[in-house]
Amino acid sequence: MTTVLISSAEPHAPRFTSAATMRGSWYEIDLDAIRHNYRQLRGHLPPNVKVYACLKRNGYGCGAGTVAGILTREGVDGFAVASLLDAVAIRDAGLGLPILLYPGALPTAAPTIEALDLTISVSSIDELNLWCAAMKKTRAFIKVDLGFFRAGATPQEVGRLLLVANAHADVQVEGIYAHMSELPTSKPSDASDQLARMHAVLQHARALGVRPAVAMMSSTEGVLSHPEMDFDAVDPGALFVGLPESDTPARPVMLRHALKAISTSLIAVKRLDGSLGPLPDIPGFKAGMSLGVLGMGWGDGFPRHVPTGAEAIVGGKRVRLLPPAHLEHLRIDLTAVPEARFGDQVVLLGRQGDQIITHEEVAGLWGTDMVGLYGQLRDHIPRIYAGNHNTNSSEEHR
Repeated sequence: MTTVLISSAEPHAPRFTSAATMRGSWYEIDLDAIRHNYRQLRGHLPPNVKVYACLKRNGYGCGAGTVAGILTREGVDGFAVASLLDAVAIRDAGLGLPILLYPGALPTAAPTIEALDLTISVSSIDELNLWCAAMKKTRAFIKVDLGFFRAGATPQEVGRLLLVANAHADVQVEGIYAHMSELPTSKPSDASDQLARMHAVLQHARALGVRPAVAMMSSTEGVLSHPEMDFDAVDPGALFVGLPESDTPARPVMLRHALKAISTSLIAVKRLDGSLGPLPDIPGFKAGMSLGVLGMGWGDGFPRHVPTGAEAIVGGKRVRLLPPAHLEHLRIDLTAVPEARFGDQVVLLGRQGDQIITHEEVAGLWGTDMVGLYGQLRDHIPRIYAGNHNTNSSEEHR
């Protein structure tokens, strides 16, 4: 196992830490947790059910290419992404497994899609015709809207779309998929209603002789709470980074967070004195206090306004973050940590010494949920990987 961490007290190999030391802030990602979470899922699925790992939003902020590499070695069957950038990252990692593009790319990107050997999503005959005009060979999954009111053909239109797609000599329909509704008005009974619609769609497709080889409708919540939705494949995503998205899963799993820590550094330390003029009338500022400045701000994913009660860990002690937040800087009260020095590590999420700031605490203070916390991880912040991942570098920018 290789664990690469930044500490102000130790020297570091440049090949591991160049980006992190230049930036002064980093995310620590636990690759063993991702591996563990995949095995938890795979142990519950029938052997014939394929897993397309959803790695949208740059693998939930953990690095699509590196996460895909871990899952490939674990035996995943393919990937699903919404952004072409994530597909590029996976291919740049040297991985040749199938990649399904969720709705998002346009036919203007056809040369890239063909070069990367990607499978597109199609929701209408109009879309299909535009893709066919732009591509020599169109590999597609038909997207179905079962009541999410988002992308996808309506159940009434799916049969006609399948017939038209299969009539094209240059179209290869590889599958059909849907996702359960995540609308705030959704009710528990909606899941069974949407499953019934999917069964009806597949039954009609079978009667027409155009039922695709792969049918799929289970993201993380579906695969954990509704085993009856397995069909031929599943495409969970949040699960792999440790988020079950279900309070009462039918398939009990013990997941581990992939995001192990959010760290930054002290870029300035000073004691306030009278030569600065009057203290600002802002909560937390005190005469004679020791003030620190952090190399991370709201442009790096921290909230635009410092949450009341927000803290960080410096020298093994929890101390208060002070308003206001700036684009690339935060202030911190170091009065209780007189030994703090320029360059010291500051933990915004994770453990230092016997102190810990949990994911739940950070999500609550930052005004989001767990998926939102991962979704706010910024691509320009370097990631340092802990765990055995058998790649040439322990650091990744995307």
